[in-house]
Amino acid sequence: MRIIMKPLISIVAAISVANKAHVLAAETVAPCCQILGDASALDGKVYLPSWAPYDARLDSYWSLSAALRPWCMVLPSSAEDVSVIMKLLVEHHCHFGIRAGGHGGFPLSNSVQDGVTIDLGHMNTTTWNPETGLASIQPGSQWQHVYESLAPHGVVVAGARIDSVGVGGFLTGGGLSFHKESHGQACDNVANFEVVLASGEIVNANASSHRDLWQALKGSSGNLGIVTRFDMYGIEYADPAKPVVWGGAVVYPESLGNRLIDAMVDFTDNIHKDENSSVILAWAYNPAEEDATLIQAMLANTEAKVKPAAFDGFYAAEGMLSDDTRVASMAHLVKELGITQVAGNHNAWYVSAFQSDARPMQFAVKRFYELRKELEEVAPSPTSGLNVALYFQSLSKSMTDKGIQKGGNVIGLERFTAKSNGILMLILVTVKDAESEKLIVPRVEKFTDDVDLYAASLKLKWEWRYLNYACAVQDAIASYGTRSVSMIRAAAEKYDASGVFQSLRVSGFKIPKDHYSKTEL
Repeated sequence: MRIIMKPLISIVAAISVANKAHVLAAETVAPCCQILGDASALDGKVYLPSWAPYDARLDSYWSLSAALRPWCMVLPSSAEDVSVIMKLLVEHHCHFGIRAGGHGGFPLSNSVQDGVTIDLGHMNTTTWNPETGLASIQPGSQWQHVYESLAPHGVVVAGARIDSVGVGGFLTGGGLSFHKESHGQACDNVANFEVVLASGEIVNANASSHRDLWQALKGSSGNLGIVTRFDMYGIEYADPAKPVVWGGAVVYPESLGNRLIDAMVDFTDNIHKDENSSVILAWAYNPAEEDATLIQAMLANTEAKVKPAAFDGFYAAEGMLSDDTRVASMAHLVKELGITQVAGNHNAWYVSAFQSDARPMQFAVKRFYELRKELEEVAPSPTSGLNVALYFQSLSKSMTDKGIQKGGNVIGLERFTAKSNGILMLILVTVKDAESEKLIVPRVEKFTDDVDLYAASLKLKWEWRYLNYACAVQDAIASYGTRSVSMIRAAAEKYDASGVFQSLRVSGFKIPKDHYSKTEL
């Protein structure tokens, strides 16, 4: 059935009579927002554009590119609230977007322009159950708060490496963590999803109940429902009485680039020898600094071992400029690393992956310097605030094997790691204004295409995209492969027979249309 949105209407009333704190003298309100505001269960939870809380929530988006202005925001505080919201939005054919922690980078990643944003930001608690060994985490949480909540119990979970990343999108998109080699992707560590379906039904998906949904939720993003709680396996610290890890950033001059690339390849090829260590190798261009381009190796060991042998190649590179690695809490480490990803910018993220080999990395670094020059010409840093970063990290059989052992996911990465370990590449460009963003995006996309073509010419390219780093045009779910897309489609046909999350949900990645047969609403 074709969706036809009703025109805006003007009302002279309060959107919620019981909510005396917010009275609208004369407000133009979309019908969908009025319907939500009239629901007693949502009293005080619907924010309109004229209200200060609406602007405060908009200001809390990490990326300005993603901070769209919906007709209204609705902020549930429970799964039952989300159920009410879904029933009303579906009944009245209202378009909606879903926001969890608000760290999505591109337009429509976690909000909507013409419709309602379901903002899960008030669902942000973390609790620990020592009897089950599970941490129950709500989707609107950010990872620093999760780590802070769990540390007194001597446990951690497989979560993000940047403090401000949100729980919901990270876990449903896969999730690469400091524990990825030892425990698999973060989604592999979810024992149970509490999820609200399109019908408003609240179900628990786990290995024993709704197993197909449990598997499909691990990587399918927002296509099957709204997850309102993640029950995750706890991971004990090496010494639960001292909940710390070891890590930080080592900084190098540009001249050591090739040596560090070799160290990264060697680390990746031997990653199975130390599954508690991880590296992110980055080239960062920040023209505001005296040394505009530097190389960083962000090192971590989850057992708090200082400078383990796995990092010998990085410490053998003579001439490092600084080393701030140390034993610290997980919350402290991710906050420190979060400094490299500043909020309040327009962002362009593009991702690629290829077999572990120095040549594609060397080519990408060469193109990085060319891209830096191209971007300065069209969006000069003095006015645009231009910053450019190129990241490399490992993708391994160790990681995907753990996912299979824990019940499997739909990400499809094991198709490649079964043959060799790989390198994940992310190019991230930030600017201060929307006009500069329009100028940089096609050039960043061209950069990624060039790296892909070069890797393909060496028969090293992986036809796979990591959803949490992908730009909207990169169609990450399609890259999971036919088998995985079929699993997601089967779950959608079973749990969302009317295709609500394909037609009414505007935000985020969708099931590829050529794989989705249901008639759209």
